[in-house]
Amino acid sequence: MHLNQKISNLDAFIFTHYRIVHGVRIAVAFVLTLIAATYFEVPERTWILITLFVVIGPISYLGNVLPRAWHRVLGTSLGAMSGIIGIAISQYSMALMYLWCAVIIFLSAYFALGKRPYVGILIGITLAVTLGAANADVDVAMWRGVDVTLGCIIAVLFCLIYPQRAFIHWRLRIANTLKTLSKVYHLSYSPNVIEKPNLEPFQNTLVKEMTTITTLTSPSIKETKLKRQLLDAIQIQLRNLLSTIELLNHSYWSDRESHLNMLWSKSLKQCQQQVEQELEDLAYLVEKGEVRGGIRIEETDEIIRELKDIIAELGGEKSNIYGYVWLNLKLIEDLGNLKKLLILALNLSQKS
Repeated sequence: MHLNQKISNLDAFIFTHYRIVHGVRIAVAFVLTLIAATYFEVPERTWILITLFVVIGPISYLGNVLPRAWHRVLGTSLGAMSGIIGIAISQYSMALMYLWCAVIIFLSAYFALGKRPYVGILIGITLAVTLGAANADVDVAMWRGVDVTLGCIIAVLFCLIYPQRAFIHWRLRIANTLKTLSKVYHLSYSPNVIEKPNLEPFQNTLVKEMTTITTLTSPSIKETKLKRQLLDAIQIQLRNLLSTIELLNHSYWSDRESHLNMLWSKSLKQCQQQVEQELEDLAYLVEKGEVRGGIRIEETDEIIRELKDIIAELGGEKSNIYGYVWLNLKLIEDLGNLKKLLILALNLSQKS
């Protein structure tokens, strides 16, 4: 997939209503599979439908469905083979069959706590289902294994029809977080606000949004082959921005005299507007895959000089002004680091 591809309005609409789209996809897949399985009179076809829903029911992203389908096929195949071997052993000795089952279940439980727990669990489940077939019928056991494989294939095929990609959803969530941060930052210094604003509702919303972004990290990595450290670093920068803005809000309103002096500083106001614009430009970068505007290095140096000059210009409580200026410098630095990380994540390093 093209990491820097522009997110279209259709993509944005689908991912805004991804739960509805997910429900429609599964409903269509289930009904069509039921009609086909009934028409061709596939033995043990119930397992096709069960597998179809188990594979794509809890998750909708292509980056999750593919490994889940593979794990189900692998676990089911190994479990079915173990069950067939168990049936064959039972023809000679029931004691040996029980011993065989104990060994397989032990291995299933052991691997269920490893890197691929789903495979381990399915081996045990399929073994139980296979041995539970009517009169331990080998044909029934084999058909159940085939049906599970067919269900996985059908699930993947339906996911490939306009697939929902976790990375696109990740980008939209990042862009939404940056837009919200821009609004919160504007609220913290807005001259139209006559008393310290309460940012807690916005903070709670942003924390929930970042939690959702965390759940999208693993499937996004599987889809894009990006390094986890890169995506984790982007989330860390977002948390740093939120913390810094919270501290800025407290520092800006902590002392009345300093607040009034900072309120009428043209240099500081220009800096605040540029920071707000940079947040919006970063949101545009993530959503559209294009670098727009941004604070250039020479502009950053000029802003830093102006902010340091503000300390000499303004009166009031020096510590509050020092703190507010320093936090703005840190915010500009964090925005620069975040921009570099986003450019790497979207594979725009050669274009920017």
